[in-house]
Amino acid sequence: MKVRNVLGAGLLTAFLAPLAYADVAGTSSQHQPIQQPQGHAGTLHTIASSGAAPNVNPRSHGKTRAEVRQELLQAQRDGLIPTNDTDYPPSQRTVERNKARFAAFERHYE
Repeated sequence: MKVRNVLGAGLLTAFLAPLAYADVAGTSSQHQPIQQPQGHAGTLHTIASSGAAPNVNPRSHGKTRAEVRQELLQAQRDGLIPTNDTDYPPSQRTVERNKARFAAFERHYE
Protein backbone atom coordinates (compact mmCIF):
# COMPACT_ATOMS: atom_id res chain seq x y z
CA MET A 1 0.00 0.00 0.00
CA LYS A 2 2.87 2.41 0.78
CA VAL A 3 4.47 1.81 -2.61
CA ARG A 4 1.16 2.59 -4.27
CA ASN A 5 0.80 5.84 -2.31
CA VAL A 6 4.36 6.91 -3.02
CA LEU A 7 3.99 6.04 -6.69
CA GLY A 8 0.75 8.02 -6.85
CA ALA A 9 2.42 11.02 -5.21
CA GLY A 10 5.32 10.75 -7.64
CA LEU A 11 3.04 10.63 -10.65
CA LEU A 12 1.01 13.55 -9.32
CA THR A 13 4.22 15.53 -8.84
CA ALA A 14 5.36 14.62 -12.35
CA PHE A 15 2.13 15.90 -13.87
CA LEU A 16 1.83 19.03 -11.72
CA ALA A 17 5.50 20.12 -11.78
CA PRO A 18 5.29 21.75 -15.24
CA LEU A 19 2.34 23.85 -14.03
CA ALA A 20 4.45 25.30 -11.23
CA TYR A 21 6.98 26.60 -13.78
CA ALA A 22 4.52 27.73 -16.43
CA ASP A 23 4.07 31.44 -16.99
CA VAL A 24 0.35 31.18 -17.62
CA ALA A 25 -0.47 34.76 -18.60
CA GLY A 26 3.04 35.99 -19.32
CA THR A 27 2.71 38.32 -16.33
CA SER A 28 6.36 38.91 -15.60
CA SER A 29 9.82 37.85 -16.59
CA GLN A 30 10.83 37.66 -12.91
CA HIS A 31 8.38 34.87 -12.10
CA GLN A 32 9.85 32.64 -9.40
CA PRO A 33 8.86 28.96 -9.53
CA ILE A 34 7.41 27.33 -6.44
CA GLN A 35 9.99 25.20 -4.67
CA GLN A 36 8.95 21.56 -4.53
CA PRO A 37 9.82 19.76 -1.28
CA GLN A 38 12.28 16.95 -1.88
CA GLY A 39 11.31 13.60 -0.46
CA HIS A 40 10.07 10.32 -1.77
CA ALA A 41 7.91 11.97 -4.40
CA GLY A 42 10.86 14.00 -5.72
CA THR A 43 12.96 10.88 -5.85
CA LEU A 44 10.29 9.02 -7.79
CA HIS A 45 9.94 11.98 -10.14
CA THR A 46 13.70 11.88 -10.77
CA ILE A 47 13.62 8.13 -11.35
CA ALA A 48 10.61 8.37 -13.65
CA SER A 49 12.14 11.19 -15.69
CA SER A 50 15.52 9.45 -15.98
CA GLY A 51 13.94 6.23 -17.24
CA ALA A 52 15.75 4.13 -14.62
CA ALA A 53 13.86 1.37 -12.87
CA PRO A 54 13.61 1.74 -9.09
CA ASN A 55 15.67 -0.74 -7.10
CA VAL A 56 13.12 -2.90 -5.27
CA ASN A 57 14.02 -5.82 -3.07
CA PRO A 58 11.55 -8.59 -4.05
CA ARG A 59 12.07 -10.28 -0.68
CA SER A 60 10.41 -7.34 1.11
CA HIS A 61 7.08 -7.95 -0.63
CA GLY A 62 6.08 -11.06 1.26
CA LYS A 63 6.31 -14.79 0.83
CA THR A 64 7.46 -16.67 -2.22
CA ARG A 65 5.18 -19.01 -4.09
CA ALA A 66 7.07 -22.00 -2.67
CA GLU A 67 6.63 -20.75 0.91
CA VAL A 68 2.89 -20.27 0.43
CA ARG A 69 2.59 -23.73 -1.12
CA GLN A 70 4.43 -25.30 1.84
CA GLU A 71 2.15 -23.51 4.31
CA LEU A 72 -0.92 -24.70 2.42
CA LEU A 73 0.34 -28.29 2.40
CA GLN A 74 1.10 -28.08 6.13
CA ALA A 75 -2.42 -26.79 6.84
CA GLN A 76 -3.83 -29.67 4.79
CA ARG A 77 -1.63 -32.15 6.71
CA ASP A 78 -2.91 -30.67 9.97
CA GLY A 79 -6.50 -31.17 8.79
CA LEU A 80 -7.40 -27.47 8.78
CA ILE A 81 -8.26 -27.36 5.05
CA PRO A 82 -10.82 -28.00 3.56
CA THR A 83 -13.59 -26.75 5.79
CA ASN A 84 -16.90 -25.03 5.22
CA ASP A 85 -18.64 -21.94 6.55
CA THR A 86 -20.87 -23.85 8.97
CA ASP A 87 -17.92 -25.68 10.56
CA TYR A 88 -15.44 -22.88 11.16
CA PRO A 89 -13.19 -23.22 13.01
CA PRO A 90 -13.16 -26.89 12.04
CA SER A 91 -14.36 -29.34 14.66
CA GLN A 92 -12.15 -32.20 15.83
CA ARG A 93 -14.21 -34.58 13.71
CA THR A 94 -13.60 -32.47 10.59
CA VAL A 95 -9.88 -32.20 11.35
CA GLU A 96 -9.56 -35.99 11.70
CA ARG A 97 -11.52 -36.56 8.48
CA ASN A 98 -9.34 -34.05 6.61
CA LYS A 99 -6.12 -35.61 7.93
CA ALA A 100 -7.24 -39.05 6.74
CA ARG A 101 -8.28 -37.63 3.37
CA PHE A 102 -4.95 -35.81 2.92
CA ALA A 103 -2.93 -38.89 3.93
CA ALA A 104 -4.65 -40.88 1.18
CA PHE A 105 -3.80 -38.28 -1.50
CA GLU A 106 -0.55 -36.75 -0.16
CA ARG A 107 1.63 -38.24 -2.89
CA HIS A 108 -0.32 -36.23 -5.50
CA TYR A 109 0.45 -32.91 -3.82
CA GLU A 110 4.24 -33.13 -3.70
